[in-house]
Amino acid sequence: MPVALITGANRGLGLAFARAYVARGWQVIASARRPEGAGLLLELASQADGRLRVETLDIANFSAIETLAERLSNQPIDVLINNAALTGGPLGSFGHVDYARWGEAFRINAMAPMKMMECFADAVAASGRKVIFNLSSRIGANPFFGYLEYFSSKSALNMVVKQASIALEPRGVIVVAAHPGWVGTEATAAQGKAPLTPEAAAAFLIKIIDELTVAQTGSFFDPDGSTLPLVTQQHEIKFYSKPRTATA
Repeated sequence: MPVALITGANRGLGLAFARAYVARGWQVIASARRPEGAGLLLELASQADGRLRVETLDIANFSAIETLAERLSNQPIDVLINNAALTGGPLGSFGHVDYARWGEAFRINAMAPMKMMECFADAVAASGRKVIFNLSSRIGANPFFGYLEYFSSKSALNMVVKQASIALEPRGVIVVAAHPGWVGTEATAAQGKAPLTPEAAAAFLIKIIDELTVAQTGSFFDPDGSTLPLVTQQHEIKFYSKPRTATA
């Protein structure tokens, strides 16, 4: 039975991923910062015939990530979905930057996914599918004014994904990022009516996951399956040496 590990599975897109994989007959490990308050996730677990395991995990606590990885060290993980993120809060525009919040956004949105990938790389490499799927945002490529913490931290995540994809490609692990589209969740409610429900977005993204190959590692996907540059190339190769691989 294949296994999916999903962070931030208590609501929104993370919960939709958990529901979809349970419905497929997968074993799901769903993490939440405060599971005791995740009523819908706990209800899903009660109906999943033992195929949904709920774990407490605050991804901002790197020691907690290490502890969970150690506890699951004998469990191959076919698909790791780095979904949890810091999305709300102040607009963070020039002259009105909450620097503590900005640091928190980088820790949760960029550093924590790297920590998850480092800690669970062996478990993913030991599985049949070998996929690490990171929820990013294409808006960082063409941002409007404000939301500095979110935009910059998601752009940083794209670089993190590229670095991890290079490091893990020799082990056959596929590391990608995806923009989920404008999804209607609690975090996006203030922006108006979104065109995608969490369930619809999860369905689009799972289709991408199903069809991934090692040749696509390091890619950045739109929900329709098309790709965008993950990291903008800002130099010409003639002025620099060739990019180094993880083993170079």
